[in-house]
Amino acid sequence: KQKKYFIKIKKMTVPFAKRINIPIIGITGATRSGKAMISNIISSFNGVEKSSVDVILEQFYFLYETKNINKTTAVYLIRKNLNLLFYYNFLGRNTNFRKNDFTSVYKYKNPNLYLKRILSKKEGDIIFKKNTNLIPLMLHNGLQSIDLIFEALPNLKIVEMIKNPVELAYSWIKKKYGYDIYDKPRTYVLTLKHKKTVLPYYAKGWEKQYLKMNSYDRVGEIIFRLINKRNKIYNKLTNNKKKKILLLFFDDFVSKPDKNLIKLSKFLKRKKSKFTKKTLVEESCPRKIFSKNYENKKVFLKKKLSIKIYKKIIYLEKKYLDLIKNEKSSNIQL
Repeated sequence: KQKKYFIKIKKMTVPFAKRINIPIIGITGATRSGKAMISNIISSFNGVEKSSVDVILEQFYFLYETKNINKTTAVYLIRKNLNLLFYYNFLGRNTNFRKNDFTSVYKYKNPNLYLKRILSKKEGDIIFKKNTNLIPLMLHNGLQSIDLIFEALPNLKIVEMIKNPVELAYSWIKKKYGYDIYDKPRTYVLTLKHKKTVLPYYAKGWEKQYLKMNSYDRVGEIIFRLINKRNKIYNKLTNNKKKKILLLFFDDFVSKPDKNLIKLSKFLKRKKSKFTKKTLVEESCPRKIFSKNYENKKVFLKKKLSIKIYKKIIYLEKKYLDLIKNEKSSNIQL
């Protein structure tokens, strides 16, 4: 009887963090998809804070996705972390003064705001009641865990940047993401140990195949799996959840920023500021998409990737280009 009693108590006592409707806008997408760019542009709007990123927060939904923690724990950690991120942001804690970082106060339209907060003595629960500015928060590959994220924060809105898979694969290869680099202490992505090798969480479930591949094919296969998984999850979302997600296509945004800014403004319920134009210039928007340069990247991928992996990237490219043509960002079937 005593043993059963303790089991019952154990089940009743679980991690818990109060759900608070904090004004955060999630900026998601694959690595190298343009999240930092769009985050800084959003940050230039009226009623929006500087850009933020929290790679420790991301570990929680990566850990849940790889079945290393349960949902109750994951929801608790996400809520607790975001509550404190919001609170510390308005106290000026953890403010980034590294000039060229995209989360730096010097990238923000009003750096003095954060300097005043650091010197202020205001604190306490009133911070949650008085501050309504949106915080743009980067969430790498957030769509793959979107049901968990929405459970933690049901009122959260998401802006997703979608980039051409050819561009992604080329960029990842140039960054050497397929190399054996994941045992380094500065690696932000969740890492898992398979026997004696440290792998990125992307390789979970196909470790042997990953280890046999060269660095180029690893990149192609990772991107193929990430995008396919993301598409399946997005297509299964209810219409109500899809309404909380704004899809922006990188090529379309950088070549036609004005029409996309209108979409953003309506979605965020925030207006452009006098600083938005300056931020667009800093982010090279608008810019031309050079077809010759793009074709050269495809030639590069064809040389580096195996035929099988190259065909997978071209398959994803076709789907992406079809979406660009349709250009119906809401409720698109990917």
